[in-house]
Amino acid sequence: MHGGVEMNDKELDVLMEDFKSKLPVNEQLKAELRQSFNQRSVPRRRSRRIWAGAVALILCVVFAGNIWFNNSSVPRVEAATLHFNHSFSLLEQLGEENSSGMAEYGGTVYLPLKDRGLYAYDKKGLYPLIAGNIEFVRVSPSGKELVYVEDGSLRIYEIDSKSSRDLIMRASSQERMETPAWSPDGTHILFVQKGTGDQEAESRIMELELKSNSVKEIAIGTYPSYMADQKSILFERDNNIMSKSLGNGQETVLDSGRYPAISNDGAYIAYIKKSQGEPALEDIWVADSDFRTSKQVSHNSLAEAWDPDTGQLIEGEQQPRYTFEEPVWSHDSRQLFVYKVFHTNVVWKKLMQFEVSGKMAGPEEVVAGSIQALIYRDEDFAHSFFSYDPGYLKGTSPRQVGYRILDSGQENGKTYVDANTYLSYSDPYYEIQSTRYWLSKGDRGYLIDDMEELNNQVVTISNGEVTRAADNAASQIIFALKDMPVSGDWTNGNIYSLVYDETTGDVYFTLNRQKQQQSRMDLLKYESGTGKFAELTSLGEADATHLMIMEPEQGYVAVEMLMDGKEDTVVYDLKRQKKQVLSEVVLGAAIESVHTRFWMDGHLIYFSHMEGRDVFLQYDPESTE
Repeated sequence: MHGGVEMNDKELDVLMEDFKSKLPVNEQLKAELRQSFNQRSVPRRRSRRIWAGAVALILCVVFAGNIWFNNSSVPRVEAATLHFNHSFSLLEQLGEENSSGMAEYGGTVYLPLKDRGLYAYDKKGLYPLIAGNIEFVRVSPSGKELVYVEDGSLRIYEIDSKSSRDLIMRASSQERMETPAWSPDGTHILFVQKGTGDQEAESRIMELELKSNSVKEIAIGTYPSYMADQKSILFERDNNIMSKSLGNGQETVLDSGRYPAISNDGAYIAYIKKSQGEPALEDIWVADSDFRTSKQVSHNSLAEAWDPDTGQLIEGEQQPRYTFEEPVWSHDSRQLFVYKVFHTNVVWKKLMQFEVSGKMAGPEEVVAGSIQALIYRDEDFAHSFFSYDPGYLKGTSPRQVGYRILDSGQENGKTYVDANTYLSYSDPYYEIQSTRYWLSKGDRGYLIDDMEELNNQVVTISNGEVTRAADNAASQIIFALKDMPVSGDWTNGNIYSLVYDETTGDVYFTLNRQKQQQSRMDLLKYESGTGKFAELTSLGEADATHLMIMEPEQGYVAVEMLMDGKEDTVVYDLKRQKKQVLSEVVLGAAIESVHTRFWMDGHLIYFSHMEGRDVFLQYDPESTE
């Protein structure tokens, strides 16, 4: 070997294993990247020689002390190689987002809700923790404590004991504390102290040692956080991302931008950066913690400008479509959350979620995401999956309620995905749109370039008959309402909701039945193969059903119902003949209503209106919990 270093294969293996064991590695990203690398053909004959040369090079760099991933805070996967897939988020709102300064730990999201208090949120419910005017929260490294800002003071909430204590109280109405951040070892907290009103001055970054309760000023700026080694801090000042050594006090400008947020594994920094030009566009960026590489995550655009004073459009002028605030990482650094702010006739915001991955979303995932966004009623989100402006996609009456990916592949060198989109609404109406999506791969991953309708089917009620029309052809009768079975001395009323199974031709429907002063809603099935009806279950006393959606594998249906004057949802297991009222499984705060959204991977995505927000939840019908 060159450079005077000689070793045999055994010595080489031992050295490499020892060296690799000391490298900090993000294991999940490593596995994803390995899968893509393994698809490439590498000649085996040269591998030993290549490794030997690599060892010599690595040894030289390590001994020189300049290897960039020698610091345990930085993984081997560079920011530029990551993929940030904008995913459907259970946190997003159908209306205005009413949280700020949120945080996440172990699947639980902590939400400060304006004028309401601090809440914990998981896939089963929304739980009130503390009442009050709470604006910002961060979770301790152990996950057992929360530091939060209430009325400008810092407080601690202990999760196990469900108790709060004062940390630093504001001395007067002329000052306030903001944006606390834990040290990686949980012994210190950074926070911002600033004046208000006539006393407004520079924002001072303070450090609190929890054991001694001593406080000292360490910098001027905002949005501070500790770097992973706890020897320096990250913060914002004068629209720049800064770092400062806690040892020698040296400050360094890392990049222009705002709202810096370091991932909990210490590997990456998310921040908001403006582009050059007028008007400047804000976007989300992620860089390695040493800023060796960086990647633009969002792709803002221009839109018509609004006058903030009058709420009117300004003719001939443009503005950024949105701005961004307060990016924050999940505890496992696998998700990135950020507030997207819209400035139209009113200012409102939504909470976005990106999945951080070592691989880009595939064509089927992109198409599924675009349809999910439409089901969710988010036109802006849906457009993010397209390489062009597809125009208005969101249905109203009927609207998108479900989907099924049918096929994918290549045709004439172009990538396609075939999918069914299901549409329905409060009337007994069900439509199936079969569409071919054409996609191409670029710098932003796969995007939809075009759509082609393959066929269309509509099932509805007309003149006392349930009919099916395909591709605008003449309607065919499926069954007549007069042929529906009678249940004892109950009188058949109206069909309210229906679903058509395109694979079997069967029709599932809800039927209102009355007896004297009583009313109930039953679920029935018409079997096209036999021409017979099957009584599936009684859904209970209900005034009406508004919508029914079927799980793609035909195992379950979810029915939105009006029960005792309250909107609720019932899930029925078609195989086990069991039903579940979803309001009975939602935990935490008081429930105002429960509605469906869509089925995804065997789970029902639904939402309950609680505490002034739409709380999106997941129901697993296979779970015994």
